[in-house]
Amino acid sequence: MSLKKIAEKSGVAISTVSHVLNGTAKISEEVRNRVLTVAKETGYLSSRLRRAMPPTLKKIALVVGSERLRHTGVNYVSWTILESLRKECTSRNIEIEPILIDDFAGNYQQIAERVLGSKCDGILVYFDEDRRLLDEVFKTGLSCILLAGQDPTMHVGSVGIGDRNGARLGIEYLKGLGHKRIGIITWPGRYTIRQRQDGFDEAIRENAAIGMSGVTIMLESFRPESAEQGMFEWIEQNPDLQGITAFFCMADNVALGALKAFQQKGIRVPEDVSILGFDDILAGQMTQPPLSTIHTPLHHIAKSALDELELLTRTSEEDAPAKRVELGCRIIPRQSCQAIVE
Repeated sequence: MSLKKIAEKSGVAISTVSHVLNGTAKISEEVRNRVLTVAKETGYLSSRLRRAMPPTLKKIALVVGSERLRHTGVNYVSWTILESLRKECTSRNIEIEPILIDDFAGNYQQIAERVLGSKCDGILVYFDEDRRLLDEVFKTGLSCILLAGQDPTMHVGSVGIGDRNGARLGIEYLKGLGHKRIGIITWPGRYTIRQRQDGFDEAIRENAAIGMSGVTIMLESFRPESAEQGMFEWIEQNPDLQGITAFFCMADNVALGALKAFQQKGIRVPEDVSILGFDDILAGQMTQPPLSTIHTPLHHIAKSALDELELLTRTSEEDAPAKRVELGCRIIPRQSCQAIVE
């Protein structure tokens, strides 16, 4: 897209486009907005920004556990994020140096030495919130971003999902359908999962005045077979479901197992109870009924993380505070949730 084409689409002179984009003359607000809108929609502004900011990342170290690399149904979230990272690095001509955590048997100092020896420009740590690991990585002095996780101490910057707000969004959705007694199905997970629990608890408290209440059902793990077994046993112990009309699962994998357990017990979804998931994995679209869920922007995490890493390598401001970037979620309504009929 050239200045001439932007001028044609905007209905102004080329010189006017130049003045707007360079801020070199006083232009009316209406014309300025028209030109900028065309420049944005055609991708000219983002292209110009890329040309003005030559890339600083040529090679990055990816510190990751090998179990995250396995392409399985249970591992859909990790695989999606890491595959997006691979594609994004390819498009930017960035080489990835994988450093597998399990190869070092808990010796995090050796991981840091391996990172330094790889001659990388920056580090991405994937999905690991181990304080000892993050401390050693931080000590390397290289720019580092925690990918799809969060450092509770905020030593290391991170890019991930707005888990707390995603959970609140789910409660508001169920509230809009008339559900007041809501069960949360979760497991003893990482910090990000605990944030989903916090968001759930917070939203329930804020709606207590209208009679909303919550029940926490703690499972052993997020795996569908574990969730199915755990929920089957819970239903047997609570045949009245404790009055719960909607179950909010903190991962779609959990929702898949819970759905099977309800169906085995003859409990209809959504006629008898509603089920809401979290993540929006492909398998949830294939269930009967298709799973209503919280969509998490998995495909955008890697791009945002690389952008943040680029920014860190450009600025390298001494004693700059770590930054947490959270990507917003949205509701995907399908057929596993329905409104309460009075």
